[in-house]
Amino acid sequence: MIFQKIFKQRNVFSYSNNNFINKTFITRFNLNRYYTTNKETFFVDSSDNIKIEVAHYLPAKQQANCPPILFIHGAFLAAWSWDNFSQWFSNKGYECFALSFRGNGQSTKTPKKDRFWKLKEFEDDVSSVTDDIIEKTKEKPILIGHSMGGGITQKYLQDNYQKVSGGVLLASVSPLLYKSGFFSTLSSKPDWPTIKALITLNPYAAIGTPELMKKAFFSSAFPDSMAEEIFQKLDKNCSIVGLFEFFSPFVDYKKIKCPMIVIGAGEDASVDNLKHIEETAEAYGVGYDIIEGSGHEIMLDLKWEEAANVIFDRIQERILNKK
Repeated sequence: MIFQKIFKQRNVFSYSNNNFINKTFITRFNLNRYYTTNKETFFVDSSDNIKIEVAHYLPAKQQANCPPILFIHGAFLAAWSWDNFSQWFSNKGYECFALSFRGNGQSTKTPKKDRFWKLKEFEDDVSSVTDDIIEKTKEKPILIGHSMGGGITQKYLQDNYQKVSGGVLLASVSPLLYKSGFFSTLSSKPDWPTIKALITLNPYAAIGTPELMKKAFFSSAFPDSMAEEIFQKLDKNCSIVGLFEFFSPFVDYKKIKCPMIVIGAGEDASVDNLKHIEETAEAYGVGYDIIEGSGHEIMLDLKWEEAANVIFDRIQERILNKK
């Protein structure tokens, strides 16, 4: 079931080199359906001599008026976390790209810096990959950002919205998170793993076992065996500096003048989850959708295909103007 809420609409729909390539042909089983997709992995240069991993999924069929999609992951994840969505959308005719931020996936890892990168450096990664996509495809991509990646997506769009066709925020950091106050946000979740993460300045400590990860990120129905499999893929490094920046005014959302889509999860364990989704949608003057039965990691949870359909429909309506 999908819950949708619509706010009063405002005028927010104003439009305005690779070093290594690894090509594979993959067939993956996802929720009783086989998707066969051409996939390649390449790397893009970012700032600080960082090389950014990009997974590239060719469209299964040529489809007119389908801008490329760039998927932008959240904390502890990487390009692999978008496999379900990338294959699903490529089968709909979209050319899909998924990046891995510095310190994640196969992107450059710098053990002495990865916990201390600022949002600006992550924005550089998005900027470098977006420019590369525009050069390759000659089209403006749609950016889909999840969680922390949604916050970084907004930071990038603040000054670069004219380079994209639109933005999708999936269980994203709210542009108004700072108004909640850092300690008031944490006060309703004073568990030991969270306290340990703060004391050690190591966010991974808050989800350091499969059980903790499932509780934080997935629905109650998500199988323990699948949680264990995903847990093994997580990157342990996460920038504590970048996370703290979200509790200050990190983006001027009023400067973002491209179509925006906001989607949340019904079983998101984040503190004040619904409030943050509501205030994000209201900030951009749009409605929002809630994927009931899904946890925070919407693209990996059991309702991922339902979420993909919602995103597809919203893109058709709000970005491609197909009613």
